[in-house]
Parts: sequence; structure tokens; C-alpha cells
Amino acid sequence: TRLRENTAYFRERLVGLGFAPIEGDTPIVPVVVGETAAAIEMSTKLLDEGVFVIGFGFPVVPQGEARIRCQISAAHETEHLDRALAALEKVGGQLGVI
Repeated sequence: TRLRENTAYFRERLVGLGFAPIEGDTPIVPVVVGETAAAIEMSTKLLDEGVFVIGFGFPVVPQGEARIRCQISAAHETEHLDRALAALEKVGGQLGVI
């Protein structure tokens, strides 16, 4: 139950910030950012902000559909998710993803 709640919370707020997560209800939340370089740069900048995500690009995913992979856990508290969302908003804004 906690995992489903955390996942829904995170996904809803991502969309509210202007991100385009791939739809679904799994705790793995892929967020499309466009080009491979953008996904890699975003994952690096997020790590600098204390948020660990993986960037994936071509040829792992189709050209132009590079993404970062966020993984939600039942162990995350709301403040953890909010901190990650704040970092995503900051970095996404800097890179023009949102």
C-alpha cells in the first residue's frame, strides 16, 4: 500500500511540474527528456543535487526518447520524494526539459 501511495504521489507531482513520465503504476518511473545527451546530463546534475537516477538513451531506447529512470520505494518518506521533486524541478528547468 505504501509503495503504491508513494508511486502515485511522485507521478502526480512530476506531471504537475511539467514532466512527461511514461504512464503506468509501477514504482519504476521513466521520465522522457528527449536526446541522449540531455538524459545523461540530467542524471549527472541530479546526482550533484543528491538524487540518484539513471539516464538511458539510444540505442537502449528509441532515438529522441531518452529518459531518466526514477525508482520509488516504500521506504521513502514524503519529504524524500519532495526533495527529489524539488531537484527535478531545478535541474529540469536549467536544462529546458520543463
